[in-house]
Amino acid sequence: MNHYCWACYAVNERPSGVCVACGEEIAAPRGTDYADLLLWGLGHPLPDRQLLAAEILGRLHDRRAIEPLRRLVSESSDPYLAAQALRSLLAIDGATPHRPLLEQLAHSGAAPVRAVAAAALGELR
Repeated sequence: MNHYCWACYAVNERPSGVCVACGEEIAAPRGTDYADLLLWGLGHPLPDRQLLAAEILGRLHDRRAIEPLRRLVSESSDPYLAAQALRSLLAIDGATPHRPLLEQLAHSGAAPVRAVAAAALGELR
């Protein structure tokens, strides 16, 4: 079984101890809650973990996810992940504060992202 380092996402054989890649502790810090794990999951090297983390954060309406989700929308090369990140961002923060981003994405984003952005803009009108 593989365990991913909390600090650098490197694969390790153990769930705790020193990471083979970065030398930091593999396990999440004490006091890490479920939302913290999901926020960490947004940067996970496995796309399905990122997608699931984005979806659940949107359902939880955790405002700490606003900026990381916005970054995923803008920076992800995976159009389905970017679309889910946008849906979750809108679920948490609404469309109004992100209108300029939505207008840009409705015209220049990948097809799944354009569809989410256009639907959100349609609801604003």
